[in-house]
This record gives sequence, C-alpha cells and structure tokens, in this order.
Amino acid sequence: MKIGCPKEIKNNENRVGLTPDAVRMLVKAKNKVFMQKGAGKGSGFTDKEYALAGAELVDAKTAWDQPMIIKVKEPLHQEYKYFKPGMILFTYIHIADNKPLAEALLKKGVTAIAYETMVGNKVRLPLLAPMSRVAGRRASIVAATHLESHRGGMGLLPGGVDDNDPKKPTTEKGWFMVVGGGVVGYNAAFTAMGLGTNVVQFEANPKRITELKNDKRMKDLSKIFNNKYIVEASTAANIDKWISKVDAVISTVLIPGAKAPKVIKREMVSKMKPGSVIVDVAIDQGGSVETITHSTTHNDPVIVYKGVQQYAVANMPGTTSRTSTHALVAATAPYAVIIAKGLKIAIKDPTVYTGVNTYNGFLTNKPVAEALGIKFHELKELL
Repeated sequence: MKIGCPKEIKNNENRVGLTPDAVRMLVKAKNKVFMQKGAGKGSGFTDKEYALAGAELVDAKTAWDQPMIIKVKEPLHQEYKYFKPGMILFTYIHIADNKPLAEALLKKGVTAIAYETMVGNKVRLPLLAPMSRVAGRRASIVAATHLESHRGGMGLLPGGVDDNDPKKPTTEKGWFMVVGGGVVGYNAAFTAMGLGTNVVQFEANPKRITELKNDKRMKDLSKIFNNKYIVEASTAANIDKWISKVDAVISTVLIPGAKAPKVIKREMVSKMKPGSVIVDVAIDQGGSVETITHSTTHNDPVIVYKGVQQYAVANMPGTTSRTSTHALVAATAPYAVIIAKGLKIAIKDPTVYTGVNTYNGFLTNKPVAEALGIKFHELKELL
C-alpha cells in the first residue's frame, strides 16, 4: 500500500501522524510511505530521520495523492479537495459534530477510519486512550494557568502556599471539579491533586465510584499535599450543589462517536465565581458545557461568559507535541499496518471494524449516523 502522511494545518497542531519508527514498521511490511516535507518538525522529527527510515519526502499534494492517508486531526475545509473515491483516511475524525466534513467524505466515497470510535478488548478505546491521558493532565495545567490574573482569572494558585508544612497552610487551597471518572477525568484529577488543590470528582458508574474512592494513588497524594479528594455520583443536583464553591471545572463527559451530552448547564455556569475557569475536554465532539458555543484555538483559547474563563481548544495535546505524538503513534501504528493490507482484510480485526465511519458513500457507524441524522448502514452488508 502507498501511504501518505501530510503535515497538520490545524491551528497550533504540532503533532504528526507517523514517527520515523512507525515509517520503518510500515516499510518493513512492504508499504511505501510518502511524508510531506516538514511534517514532523513540530514534534522534533527531521526530514532526514524520515528519509533514513525509508520514507519519500514530497509536497502536500503528493502526500495526499495516495490510496491511504494517515493523519492526527480531522481534515480542514481546504483539504477536502484532496478527497477521492476509495481513499482510506485513518485519523481522528469527530464527524458527529461536523456535518460538512461528513458530507464531503460521503460525497467523495472516502473510507474514513476514526481513531476515536475504535473499540478494543482490553482497552475500551485504544486509540483515544493515549490522548485522553495527555488531555486530562493538560486540562488541570490549563485550568491552573487560566486562574492567573493576567489571563482574566481570579489570581489563585490552586495548591496555595504551605510554608514547607502542608498541615499548616498559610493560604487557602483551591477546589477543582472534575466531571467524569474515565481516562481523561482520572488523569485530570490526578494532576490537580499533584498541584496541591482539593478535588471533587463526579462519576455515574457505581463500580467506578468505588474504584475512585479506594484509589491508592489519590490517597497517597492527599497525604502528601494535605488536600481533599471527594468522589460523588454524577447527578445534576450534585454538580449544581458544588459548582458555586469550586474555582475550576474540568468536564470530560463524552459518548464514543456521538455528540457529547450537555452536563454543565447555563444556569450552573451563572453560579460560578467571577474569574473561575471551565475546561471542556469534550469540545471536539460538540462539547459538554451549554455556554460554550464553539471550539477555540490555542491563539485565542477562551470564551468569557459572565466572568468565567471557558477554555474550549479542540486539540489540547497539540501543544505537547513530542510527548503526544510518541504516545499516539505507538497506539496507531500497529493498526496502520493492518489497514494497509486492504479494507476487506483489515476489518476482520474487530477493533478496525468499529473504526470505519464512512465507506463508499455510506455512514457505517451507528452513533455517528444518529448524531448527524443520516441513515446508518452496516458495513458487513455493504461489503
């Protein structure tokens, strides 16, 4: 299979779809890789490294003009011109909240295989999990930095100051609310605890609530920093009870492939302190905060609502590109090798099968189809 890897053009997206090691893996499997010149620069990979790994260095048009394309983020409107019938596109797509992209993929007969909908056995969402870890950790760091007064925040250092004795703090600690106890939520709460702030976490699954309450790492951090970690059932009443007390809200709730539910309502946001912060990690699937109307960029990341700093960047891991690329490609590359054998062979792998969102002009992922209001077709029947 001839595989193209174009440079990402989304605002401040510095990740790249393939590392030099991944190129070696694909070349060893008898594939030919076409890397756009400079595609890896933002992640610290040189063209020379790709060339030594066996890739051919090309321009954007040539990289796109291959039967299989590997990216990181969804194609932007100016890239739709490269779509062609039979092309396999392997990337994060997030079309449940992006009907123009869905329609472009369907119109051109592109086979779009989405990282975010691929369901595994041991790891439920194996290609979403690595970036969920990064996004969760970044979310708490972002919340902390946007509490700074020069960014419009209240000027709070989340962990306060303890004069070398955490049991005798000289200033108050902040409170972070984390909605969701999955991979993103856990990493956000873990990082917030490490910053020394108090954390209240909401989770809907009773079994997961018990796991979080008994988590040894959280207990250890609480002892070290003398901060509180509280886990509660994720209900509208519980969230509403807490939201006026916290300094930052990190919302991580999403449904794989579908639009994210709006769990943080407008009236809840209205109760938050002036200069507090919301980070909506689910914004690339429509967002889970009612007052956030659109995604933002790293250049202009915040939407202010009644004094609340609302951070809605859809590619948060893009700023920690070196770490993020290594983590992402370690997960995606083995599947890229499988997909490069051809779709009919690749979909024998059940995880690859669940990733196929569009095929030959048809929508083949049920949650995505329902979110877009477009008829769903079972891939097996089409083949």
